[in-house]
Amino acid sequence: MQMKKKLVISVILITVLASFIVGCSKDTTNNEDKTTMEGIVAKIKDNQILVVEGVTNEEIKVLAEEDMIKKAQSAAYFELKQEVKNLKIGNKVKVWIESLDTSNPAYGISSKVEILN
Repeated sequence: MQMKKKLVISVILITVLASFIVGCSKDTTNNEDKTTMEGIVAKIKDNQILVVEGVTNEEIKVLAEEDMIKKAQSAAYFELKQEVKNLKIGNKVKVWIESLDTSNPAYGISSKVEILN
C-alpha cells in the first residue's frame, strides 16, 4: 500500500512538472507577422528615422518637425538595425517594429524597413 501511494504521488509530481515546463517554455517560431507601421519618412539622421502617418509629402517639406509630429496621426522615431539603401525623406515605408515605447512621438527599434515607393 505504501509503495502504491509513492508511485501515485510520483506520477502526479512528474505530470505537474512536465505541464509547468511545457507551459513556461518560450515559443521559438519565427513569426513574420510582427508589428509593423507604414508611413512616410519625415527625417533621417545617422541611423535613425522619423516615420509619420497622416501627413503628406508637401506638409513634410514645409512643416517644422514639432508641428509635423502634432499634425500626424502617429509618429515614431526608429533606430535602424540595418542600412536601408536609397532611403530618402518622403519615401513611403513599412517598418517592422522590434520594440517601441509609448511616448509621443514613440521611440523604437526597427528590425527591417521596406521602401514602398
